[in-house]
Amino acid sequence: MIMRYGAAALLLASALSSLKGQSSRPVESPDITAAAVLRADSSHDWRMLLALAHPEALLEFRRDQVRSLQFKDFSAFPGASACFAQQMDKRNRLLLDSVFRVPNVDSLARMAPESVFAREQRPWANLRMPVDSFTPKRTVVGYVIADDSTAYVIVEDRYNRRPLPDWPERRPQIMTFRRYRGTWRSMLDPDIGHGSGWMMESSECR
Repeated sequence: MIMRYGAAALLLASALSSLKGQSSRPVESPDITAAAVLRADSSHDWRMLLALAHPEALLEFRRDQVRSLQFKDFSAFPGASACFAQQMDKRNRLLLDSVFRVPNVDSLARMAPESVFAREQRPWANLRMPVDSFTPKRTVVGYVIADDSTAYVIVEDRYNRRPLPDWPERRPQIMTFRRYRGTWRSMLDPDIGHGSGWMMESSECR
C-alpha cells in the first residue's frame, strides 16, 4: 500500500504526541526529534522515519536511488571486471522488480518520493539481521538553531569495535533539520535510512 502525505501526517502527530509525554521540554526542540529519528533508524521503523522526514529529503532520496540504478561505468571501482558489472546489473534488476516493483528507472523517477522511500525501506523491517559489531552507538549531545528554518543537531558516534585501526573511537556527526508546517523534519543526513544497502551475494558469472 502506498503511504500518502495524509497518513504520514498522522504518524508525525502520533510521534510528537508520544515524545511530548516523555519530556517537559517543548516538542519543537530539534534534539527531541533527532532522538526519535535515531531510534526509528536503528529499529528500521520506516513509517516513523517517513513521518519525520522533510519532503526535500525524500526527493533527494529518490534522486539517489535513480542515480544509483542509472550508473553503468564501474571501470574505476577497485577490482572491477565484466563479472562485477554483470552482478550489478542483476542487482539493479532485482531492485526494480522486487523492491520498487516498477518496469524501469524512468518509472521509478516518476514515483512519489514517499513511496520510493517506503518501498526501499519496508523489506528491512521484517528482517532479523545480526547486530553489526561495527555499528556505533549514537547519542545526541546538543543542537544549534541556524535560523528560523534550519537547525543542526550534534550527534556523537562511539565505537566499541572500530572498522579500521586508525578509526576514532568517538567522532561527531551533524544532522540537519528544517522546519515544515511548524515542526522540525529530518533531512535524513548523514546516513539516516541509507545504512541498509542492497547487495547481492556473489555468484558465478555466466
